[in-house]
Amino acid sequence: MADTSITEPVHSMNPAEAPDRLCTWCKVVMTKRLVAGGQFVHYTCPKCVFQHTTKRAAKTE
Repeated sequence: MADTSITEPVHSMNPAEAPDRLCTWCKVVMTKRLVAGGQFVHYTCPKCVFQHTTKRAAKTE
């Protein structure tokens, strides 16, 4: 039986290419980094340390 738990790598992306996000509380632009092999963008507020993670959409080429 084939192992279906392995996911295809997401198209490589520079974190600078991810959309900017404002902190829910401070309205400051959050810092961002790719996590989980580039599958998610993790945002952190530099002022209040509020955190948010967004799943990246798969690019169709």
